[in-house]
Amino acid sequence: MGKRSLTQSVSNQLTSVRAAKSDEIKTYLQTLRNHLQTLCEDRMVIAAMVDFHQGFQELNQKSIPPQWKQSLQNYYEKEFFPQISEKVSGELRFSNYSPVSQAAKYLQYYYVAGNSYPSEQKAQLLDAGDGSAYSRFHAQYQPLFQNLVQSMGYSNLLLIDHNTGDIIYSIRKEPDYGTNLYTGPYRTSHLAKLVATVRQSFDPRTTQITDFEAYRPMYGSQVAFIAGPIYDGSKLVGILVVQLSVAEINRIMTSNQNWVNEGLGKSGEAYLVSSDYRMRSLSRFALTDKENKIQTVQTEGARKALAGETGIGIFKDYRGISALTAYAPLKIGDLNWAILAQMDTDEVFAPVNNLQLWLLSASTILIVMFTFLSIIIAYFVNRPIAAIKEGIQQLQAGNYDTTVNINADDEFGEIGRAFNAMIISVGEKLAEIDQKNRENEALMLNIVPFTIAQRLKQGELVIADHVKQVTILYARVVGIAELSQRLPASEIIQLLTRLFHEFDQAAERFGLERKSTIDTDYMVVCGLTIPRLDHVKRTVDFGVEMLNILHRMELGHDLALGLRIGIHTGSVTAGIIGTKKFGYNVWGESVYLVMRLYTQAELNSIVMTRAAYEWVADSYTLVQYRPMHIDNIGEVDTWILVSATRMSMSKVDLVQSSFAKVQVIADTAAELFYQRLFELSPSLRPLFKGSMEDQQRKLMSTLAIAVEGLRQPAAIITAVQELGKRHTSYGVTAEYYDVVGEALLWTLEQGLGEAFTPQVRRAWEEAYKFLSEIMKDAAAQVEHQNIGV
Repeated sequence: MGKRSLTQSVSNQLTSVRAAKSDEIKTYLQTLRNHLQTLCEDRMVIAAMVDFHQGFQELNQKSIPPQWKQSLQNYYEKEFFPQISEKVSGELRFSNYSPVSQAAKYLQYYYVAGNSYPSEQKAQLLDAGDGSAYSRFHAQYQPLFQNLVQSMGYSNLLLIDHNTGDIIYSIRKEPDYGTNLYTGPYRTSHLAKLVATVRQSFDPRTTQITDFEAYRPMYGSQVAFIAGPIYDGSKLVGILVVQLSVAEINRIMTSNQNWVNEGLGKSGEAYLVSSDYRMRSLSRFALTDKENKIQTVQTEGARKALAGETGIGIFKDYRGISALTAYAPLKIGDLNWAILAQMDTDEVFAPVNNLQLWLLSASTILIVMFTFLSIIIAYFVNRPIAAIKEGIQQLQAGNYDTTVNINADDEFGEIGRAFNAMIISVGEKLAEIDQKNRENEALMLNIVPFTIAQRLKQGELVIADHVKQVTILYARVVGIAELSQRLPASEIIQLLTRLFHEFDQAAERFGLERKSTIDTDYMVVCGLTIPRLDHVKRTVDFGVEMLNILHRMELGHDLALGLRIGIHTGSVTAGIIGTKKFGYNVWGESVYLVMRLYTQAELNSIVMTRAAYEWVADSYTLVQYRPMHIDNIGEVDTWILVSATRMSMSKVDLVQSSFAKVQVIADTAAELFYQRLFELSPSLRPLFKGSMEDQQRKLMSTLAIAVEGLRQPAAIITAVQELGKRHTSYGVTAEYYDVVGEALLWTLEQGLGEAFTPQVRRAWEEAYKFLSEIMKDAAAQVEHQNIGV
């Protein structure tokens, strides 16, 4: 409560200080604007503008002796450049800063370079003694303008020719004296931009102000200006510019460094921050610590205030110290500033911290005293309670074998014995409940998917979902009836159990859910209860894996089984049907279509509809199959999966470009191929009955067609399949394909030499695998047809 009260009190104080300083700064700047408007209308200022303009034009007609340039160059290089070198990047050259006009050179020679007064006192020179009209006007007006800026707290006053951009008069004789703000060395300065803005305004009472920015003629110091037009009646005769003094801003923000009387204590202060996060008034700590000149304020309070927010909060200040800070935006004309008033939290909460320390000390003494007495009293009372408590904690931790040992005949002893009996009973009941829960959960997961089981557990009574995008695979194991004629029923059951078990495991790996079917049919759905972006690809990959599983089982047993697989993508309706006996079923047109799609598929092939094909056309090699007629739906376009791979065009380019080099030596390459083939497998030699020269020509011709067709595989797949079927009749078996592939790669390596790079080899390996797999699949279909599947 004390902390909240102190925070509120100090917050109110900081808010008041912030508001007061904000009003003072606004009043000060408005006063400057008003005073500038008054000066622009003052007859003396108008007369001075006209006189100096006349004198400046006369000086432009003067001839400048060559030695004056050397005098000016010495001034810049020996006095001016050393003072700005640390604040300006790049090389400082006199040619980049030297005055251009005759009048500028004349004035800088007499009033700057030839001025015997030090840099900060060059304004003391009233008359250069050159006898010019300009110097006569200067001697007349310089004392008047000096008194004027001193009384108002300005740093400088300048008169600008609005037509030419020349600075024709300046109280302080800085290096910008006489230069041109439109074409001279300071044409990109914020003073030049300010003059351009005033010049473009047609309002005689318009005043413009700039924010503080680094100004090179002031030796890189942060300088701000206020400017207004000088009118003689309705005629614009020039522009008056005054340079702001930071001393008055600092006096306002620091209250003449009297922070304590402002209620800001030892660490409180108020300061201004501009949109570039630089201070526009001196920090209290920069004044007290001369070595630490704080300039940048990248604090949360500053960021919020510059973003237009007003408030108060505790933030790290620019010193990295926690402070209670009242912040607000301060917008004056085009100036976007922030005003902050803050006090270190250590000082804000010092009274609370002292009270807290006193209370802590008193509480510690009382706690020690009462603890000592409580220990003595509780020692004899708490032993049985502690034993029971320990037993309860063990029970909470799941240790149902724990017991408490209280050797007493009082009430605590009875509680201990009752607790032990309860523990034994609870352990038996929980074990029984866990067993039942495991059995129920296993049974539930055999009936419905996991996500549906969770919804049922949460009490959802009616589960009905319409899923817009799923992929369904429906397959039938073919050949069971023929197999039943030579195997007993028990072996058939074991075979199907093992086969469907491997299907189920693969479906789980691919993220598919199995649905109940009849006979030897098998159906899975992907994307039903768990949405998946790649549901079509997962389903196709699973279909390929089903064929692999069946193939592996055939290799291990003398079996003759096959699969017909259909895949379709579409929407379904799913839900729980039944109460005592229930299941999570799917239905709809998509299910109806896929259940009839497989019936017209070729053996050991995967047929899919257009909806599924369009999802995976870029990932697999598919060819359009015959249209299928589905009752109540009509003609359905279908595609058949030829290969689970698809060669990239970059690899096709490598194969075709390298084969073009081999075609030049076609006869030699063919001869090398067959020599190597018979070396690797002499058993293949008897398969070739005719002339080897004819066989070599056929080889190269077939390779040329196959290589050319890789760019559009659909055009050659039928021919490749027929080739595979014919090779079966020649006595070629699946294991021969690996030998042929090895001989082919060896021949390419001999023919291409160094051109047969690892990249080319991998491209050929992939091409051969792609084509040989199609041939082997076609040959397998012939074998199944031969055995009646």
